[in-house]
Amino acid sequence: MFRRNCRFAAVCYKIFFIISVDIQIQYKLSGIGDWNKDEHCKLLFLRATPHCSFANSQEVTEVWEQPIAFVLKLTIPSTLPSEWNKFYICANICLCPLLLLYSFGSFIPLDTRIVFLLPQIRFPIWAVVLFASLCLALSHFLLEKEAPETENTASTLVSFIMSVFWISTMAGELLNCLAAIGVIMDFPPAILGMTVLAWGNSVGDLVADVALARAGQPRIAIASCFAGPMFNMLVGLGTALVVQTARVYPKAYVLEFHVGIVVAFVFLLLSLMGTLLVVTWARFRVPRFWGYCLMGIYILFTIVSIAIASSSR
Repeated sequence: MFRRNCRFAAVCYKIFFIISVDIQIQYKLSGIGDWNKDEHCKLLFLRATPHCSFANSQEVTEVWEQPIAFVLKLTIPSTLPSEWNKFYICANICLCPLLLLYSFGSFIPLDTRIVFLLPQIRFPIWAVVLFASLCLALSHFLLEKEAPETENTASTLVSFIMSVFWISTMAGELLNCLAAIGVIMDFPPAILGMTVLAWGNSVGDLVADVALARAGQPRIAIASCFAGPMFNMLVGLGTALVVQTARVYPKAYVLEFHVGIVVAFVFLLLSLMGTLLVVTWARFRVPRFWGYCLMGIYILFTIVSIAIASSSR
């Protein structure tokens, strides 16, 4: 068991190493920050030689990227007239309603039977939606001959909705994988949530905020640092609580108390109030020492949270 866990950890480390080097290469190629030939060669060398079995990871990436891109084109409409394709548009019309119906499965089950066309026969709702979408797709295929001259507002809205659907679906699958890893390696779920899940959820904001700050846009970076988590807490958590409350209605949804929530709240309040006081005292400038202090607060929070989670097993 120990050897299997070590091999699994080694593979995860190598994959993380390659991803981190790729992020650095893309970050440098974006034109933000200093860049020279020697550094370019160094990153490419690190990218090519973490391990011999990962030397051709670029080719492997291209292999699995094509089917994923094909599935996304089938389900997410393109908003650019230059990328208009009749086959993909018809596939979007046919598949998008089914996927949206599947996403609302907790409110409307797919096997719900309704009356459609024939008064004595009740068809499942997924069959009715599939029939209607197929008719619309066939009509579009026969009637539409040329690409639209301008962007369509309806296509843009559907693209946004389907993108949110895929993000939600992938987030759910990643959460299931995280839970499976916790069961296999005997890790408490709280530790995985405070480390792997939290880091994975915030790495995009970290890269974007650092890039903006180094590009000379600190106001946008700071606003993004606070607006992103605020959106997640207010909209994301609020929506989840509304959905869960609707499921157990008319009963009340009871939250399970955990001391880790109190610890997280205390450290969050400490960092926010400290930032407010320090920035105000520095005449709305963020001094360097406070950045180190915030990093220290997070490290202390992680250590305390892991200790609490480990002791409560």
